[in-house]
Amino acid sequence: MFKDVKCPESIDSPIQEAILEIRYEGNYPADALYGVLFEIFDKFPDRENHALPLLQIPPQLRSVDPSFKYQPYYRAFDNGFAFAIGPHTIVFSALQPYCGWSKWKEFFIPKLEKIEQLKIIRYVERIGFRTLDVFNGNIFDKINTKFIVNDNIITTSPTTFFTEFDQNGVRVLLNIGNAAFVNGQPTKNSLIDIDCINWFNCEADNFFLAFNDSLEKVHKENLQVFFGLLNHNLLTSLNPVY
Repeated sequence: MFKDVKCPESIDSPIQEAILEIRYEGNYPADALYGVLFEIFDKFPDRENHALPLLQIPPQLRSVDPSFKYQPYYRAFDNGFAFAIGPHTIVFSALQPYCGWSKWKEFFIPKLEKIEQLKIIRYVERIGFRTLDVFNGNIFDKINTKFIVNDNIITTSPTTFFTEFDQNGVRVLLNIGNAAFVNGQPTKNSLIDIDCINWFNCEADNFFLAFNDSLEKVHKENLQVFFGLLNHNLLTSLNPVY
């Protein structure tokens, strides 16, 4: 759908949060994860309250409710970055102001290498790279997309559009809305939510051999979709550098 889009090297980033998620089957029970990864968690400045509220739900209920399967149990923050883990999910986040891809990788790659060494992962289902971009005002006047109902272009608020498609072998979940929730509060701002997924369904050893290439692939396709959506005026307002 988006092909050979020219992407700038940098912009005034509208990313509110970038998320890298790995869905997996593990070698350790859920209640042992924190202890096994204590060396990682202990290096975070917020040394307390790493346990998330989900742990207050009895294990019997957590295990039978599918909505809990990919929820993290522990999370820690460090200077705009976050690391979270559960028995089936590993999540790295970069918060606003977004520091850029290279800087963020310096945060999460060493932790993934440690996770590989500790044999946390047995089998990997998929990875996903997701960006939540927030813009002032109504985004539907500023992107290369038109929504037409009965020959009328729809730009009214609230309007939300969701679709899924394949982009060069990556599954893209695209959600665009002009009444975004920011920090849990309704606003008149707009959101472009792009989630790029690469399926693995393989053993951990094979996953780690292919991970770097897959990571760069989902990042590249995310950029192609994002910059392919922006019209010239919106892109110019972000001060692109090529």
